[in-house]
Amino acid sequence: MVACAAFGTLAYARYPGISIGLVHQIRQASVVESRNLFRCIRYWVEYMEKLERDPETGVYAFGNGEDERGLGSCVLAFHRGEFAPAASCLERLVAEEGDNEERLFWLAMAYLRAAEADNCLAPVLATAEGRSEVHHDTASYCTLPLERRHSRPEFSRQAMATFERLLDRYSPHDPLYRWLLSFSAMTVGDFRREVPARYRIDTPFIDRFYGERADAVAQRNAHLSFVDRAAELGVATADAGRGVAVEDFDGDGDLDLVTGGAFQTVRFYRNQGGRQFVDATAEVGLGGVTQPFSISAADYDNDGWMDLFVARPFDRYRLFRNVGGGHFVDTTVASGLAAAAEPGLLAASWTSAWGDVDNDGDLDLFLAQWGMAMPFVAGLPGKPRMNSTLFLNQGGHFVDRTAEMGLAAVVDDAYYVGATFGDYDGDGDADLFLSSPVRGASRLLNQGDDGRFHPVLPLGRRESGFYAAFVDVDHDGRLDLFQGGFSDATTSTQMTVFGEGLESFKSGHSTILLQREDGEFDERNDFFAGDMPMATMGASYGDLDNDGCLDFYLGTGNPEGWFVLPNLMYLGVREGRNCSGQLENISMLEGFGTIQKGHGIVFFDFDDDGDQDVYSALGGMWPADNWPNQLFVNESDLDRSWVKIRLRGRRTNRFGVGARITVVAEAAGGEEILRRYHMDNKTGFGSAPYLAHLGLLDAVRIREVRVFWPVSGCHHSYRAELNQLHILDEAACGSIARTRPTVVADRTAQPPADPAKVDTVSADTAR
Repeated sequence: MVACAAFGTLAYARYPGISIGLVHQIRQASVVESRNLFRCIRYWVEYMEKLERDPETGVYAFGNGEDERGLGSCVLAFHRGEFAPAASCLERLVAEEGDNEERLFWLAMAYLRAAEADNCLAPVLATAEGRSEVHHDTASYCTLPLERRHSRPEFSRQAMATFERLLDRYSPHDPLYRWLLSFSAMTVGDFRREVPARYRIDTPFIDRFYGERADAVAQRNAHLSFVDRAAELGVATADAGRGVAVEDFDGDGDLDLVTGGAFQTVRFYRNQGGRQFVDATAEVGLGGVTQPFSISAADYDNDGWMDLFVARPFDRYRLFRNVGGGHFVDTTVASGLAAAAEPGLLAASWTSAWGDVDNDGDLDLFLAQWGMAMPFVAGLPGKPRMNSTLFLNQGGHFVDRTAEMGLAAVVDDAYYVGATFGDYDGDGDADLFLSSPVRGASRLLNQGDDGRFHPVLPLGRRESGFYAAFVDVDHDGRLDLFQGGFSDATTSTQMTVFGEGLESFKSGHSTILLQREDGEFDERNDFFAGDMPMATMGASYGDLDNDGCLDFYLGTGNPEGWFVLPNLMYLGVREGRNCSGQLENISMLEGFGTIQKGHGIVFFDFDDDGDQDVYSALGGMWPADNWPNQLFVNESDLDRSWVKIRLRGRRTNRFGVGARITVVAEAAGGEEILRRYHMDNKTGFGSAPYLAHLGLLDAVRIREVRVFWPVSGCHHSYRAELNQLHILDEAACGSIARTRPTVVADRTAQPPADPAKVDTVSADTAR
């Protein structure tokens, strides 16, 4: 007992982050959840350790497996995406040395993924690369419900036979094996008949995708129509997708796309009037930026041109200044950010959040990073890493002020993957929420009168999570919190597919923390209807049907190669003309339920037709997860009003990040329609444009638009028209200047030619 206590004390002293996380996991989770999670972590660490850095390119990747033998060599081929060779390797191994549960499992997975690559990935890639004369409906491939069966079913049938063998010989009740058997059967025929009765699945999950519930959802939402046009529009990048940033980088009024994948490079796509995207990566100065995870846009120097930040966990993050017209120059060193990433220190950056922390009129940067040290590991996991860091922007130069702002103890030896700023208590300064995949480690921090951040307890959220955002889901004027749930593949399968542990398991529940009038938060997992808690990686929100109620798209997945579950789309539910805050699961419609792992997601109106489209970066932790990205073009039958708003800050930062917008509209009968918007970049792996898009349902006119500008403290009322883009200027506030807002029908004005004159132009000509 004394020896155990001494060991525990030493472990805590050397590895406090992982020690506290382990204690929380044991105390707050069931034995089943903990067992499943530890399997996930052990697997992730093992293959992170196998990533090798190419000294010539600086890129981390899996080698050719020369140091691996037997099973290790076969499984490494699987992770490189060489599924058919991996299957052949495993077949030889089983034939020569006999089977066991691990060998059969990887053989079944190799068959499953080989079938997917042959029947789904091949035609989708052919379409994306222009090698096919037939334009394939790319969203229908390997998407639940599986309506397109595999034309070459051999690998799927081998997968079925191997999963059945696993169940018969080793684990007849294993939920993961049963689900993967059923999924393989879905690709070749009527899975209810193909799967033996003893392993057949008949649960609400199946009914939601294949039964009467699915039909009912389709009938209720018959007005919705989305088509994946990423290939024909030129943005079906296949790169194990991670980050996505959307903004008007070149000032022509069209929203451009910047993407990046974990094992590829950054790509810049210029929007050509909503008709096509053109790859302009080299000409804009972004060529050769390797292994990006998250990408965010922010005008950090207030010159009217959107800059770019690229988080790269395997190497140093990079900041690119837009010097005009969408041309970028690397200013990581010049801006002071490089000084924080010491030589030999892994930056380990996951996501970035922008906000004006000190209310000085420019944007500061918080980096959510994997700062937790781990024992008994080598390679990348064993390298010394940076803690999460808060950089204050001092005239375009960033200075680490983590300790001075009260965050040193919060970020020390901690693992954060999400961060978001928002003034949730309405006192005029930016508060901070940090999301962690470690149970009990997420933090809500309030910025006090002393300018420092202080933990808010109790928050009432003990689950682990990924993407997070401050958002007013019920339009009551109080910022709520969204946090995507995190879980391992087996626990997700048990809960989602089989309905097991929905009450007892504390994993994977995406939630809304709804703020009450007294400032406290109530956790509302029930807002995401449909009983589908699972691992959520990237996610975002917008308004698909212009009713003003927020819709959420959750990119699901985790590192495990056996995570085969759908992405989830939720549609906001109205009560009359008000938003209930609750959401309906429509993942079974329009191809949204792809089984590919999702990360950067952005809602935006790329073609300026008045409704929002959705771009989704698909791909996972390994090269094997490579899949073309999707652009769901909104072709819905909508006859609803909307308004778009750009902000032009003067004392507040240029694009009004942190400002609050209230739109008061009126229906034909005089009923009021009230919608609110918090201006930010929505963090996560993606970065949405600083362009408010508010659906107004059946409004016939807008009574007023109210904006709260956080730095000046000004509340101002503006006139606005339906179905137009408006540029609202802080200069209209009487204490700053008395000018009129700009109204633009369908295009954004150019930034001034001379950025130095930005504060002298009128609101009519300012961007």
